[in-house]
Amino acid sequence: MGLQGTVIRSIFQTATSFGAAFDTLCEMSGIDASEIGDSEKMVQWEKSALIWIPLLKLTADPLIGLHVGISTPKLLHGMVGFLIQSSKDVDQGLQMLSSYGRMSSPMVEYAYTVDDVAILEIHQNKMWLMRHPEPARHANDFLFAAIVNTFFTLTGKRIVPLRIELAYKMREISEYQKFFGCDILFNKDSNRIILDKRDIALPILTSDQSMFQLFRSIVADKQALLDSNGAKGNLKQVLFMQFKGRIPSLEEAASALNMTPRGLQRKLLLEGTTFRDVAAEIRKEIALKLMQNPSIKISEVSDILGYSDPTAFRKAFKAWTSVTPRQQRKLEHREK
Repeated sequence: MGLQGTVIRSIFQTATSFGAAFDTLCEMSGIDASEIGDSEKMVQWEKSALIWIPLLKLTADPLIGLHVGISTPKLLHGMVGFLIQSSKDVDQGLQMLSSYGRMSSPMVEYAYTVDDVAILEIHQNKMWLMRHPEPARHANDFLFAAIVNTFFTLTGKRIVPLRIELAYKMREISEYQKFFGCDILFNKDSNRIILDKRDIALPILTSDQSMFQLFRSIVADKQALLDSNGAKGNLKQVLFMQFKGRIPSLEEAASALNMTPRGLQRKLLLEGTTFRDVAAEIRKEIALKLMQNPSIKISEVSDILGYSDPTAFRKAFKAWTSVTPRQQRKLEHREK
């Protein structure tokens, strides 16, 4: 779980018009500019979740997410972006966003349905909402405004939703109404953009169905590759990338994967393993990597991995390698 680096770059670049310097935003967010220059790179989830904190501090704007979204003319990145802009119409573009949007941001899931009206729902990761509710709100406002702007740019027609529903408390409603031009309902059970069916039939000016088929094939293959990673592979990736060596609870890990704890346990059992076993593997792999760096003290390795005392870490390390951490350091020193 994380966020495509180029999405963050777009946000930071747009924010410069609100008086927030790009380099300052990178520094305050703990993000190197090289991390956000490639659409194939994902920025670790907590860094991504917290990018709105320095934006709030630097602008003192309680609606900074909405305002940055309003100032973003088009939010299309990587293969998913090419797929959307080569779609036939808004309807097909929203279908692609719903099917493959998580490849740009696994922190967000989209659900798109069409009946009497068209509804795009945005579901943010539960752990994000629980830990960082204010940044999550700004990210949601940003997405709503940027999505509406994107399809305006792609069609050349202003799309006015039938209404906007937000799962947040009311805040300066006139700003939302001025941009979206429709009713804004707060304190709802989900975040939704409701559109007239006539609007989703609007053709996309850059439509190219031969390119659409090509990009869809590439994106589908990439998605299938990610899905084939299995529950264990996905869990290991999350533990490595998001928790920085700390082994979270089963509930936290499941939330990071957008799964229920029971669902994660069930999938792991089908693959012949358990959450405890995978967590132990990760601890071992991280411990061995950290021990290769002589500048990191053994006590620091123990702390990073969440052991309550060095004795517990020493016992675990010896069970993994048949030697103590101190003996391992001596062996590595001799080999060098």
